[in-house]
Amino acid sequence: MIVVVGLPAYADSPDGEKCAGGLAVEVAASARRRGAQVELVGKIGNDGAGDAVVVALGRMGIGHAALLRDPARPTPVLAVDAADDAAEVDADSPTARLLPEDADARPALEAADLDLALSFLPEAGVVVLADPISDSAIAAGIEGAAFAGARLIVLVPAGSAPPAVPVDATVLEAPVDDDGSFGRMVGVFAGALDAGLDPAAAFNEAVSASGWEPTPD
Repeated sequence: MIVVVGLPAYADSPDGEKCAGGLAVEVAASARRRGAQVELVGKIGNDGAGDAVVVALGRMGIGHAALLRDPARPTPVLAVDAADDAAEVDADSPTARLLPEDADARPALEAADLDLALSFLPEAGVVVLADPISDSAIAAGIEGAAFAGARLIVLVPAGSAPPAVPVDATVLEAPVDDDGSFGRMVGVFAGALDAGLDPAAAFNEAVSASGWEPTPD
């Protein structure tokens, strides 16, 4: 089982159907398409947008038993600027903005949230910390992965200092302008690890499957 930790957002699909978006969802969906069992640990608002996210995750086959509700903050929404209103509004769009723009106005995962969620998912073989979370929540994720004997993948924003993680964890830097391929690559990587490949072989498979090419030293 792969456990992806992150904060999903509401987005509109090209055909107008309500769906879920964001890096954590992209990672989870990619791993699920590879055939892995996936659970998303996250938090959304107690609103209609949150209801739509839950329905979308179910359609994608992503488990959401550990998706919490925040009664005080709204579910984030992926949107585009008015000048780009003809553009596709989804998790893959480089013009997408996350609303509210103030991160403090969005739901946030706390250490206690991860402690509780991961205690109910002891079968985890891989844990992916997909979105920026507090240091205490990261520590809870590390502890939960260690308790389950799971491989740990930590995604960090471009240019940020990596958190203190175990030596056998994998830390990957998310690009600033991502068309969705990074999340899909991470999902394949997590799926390959969950299938039993060693990290080097799993990463090579993920890079190859994503059509990326290694950069010469």
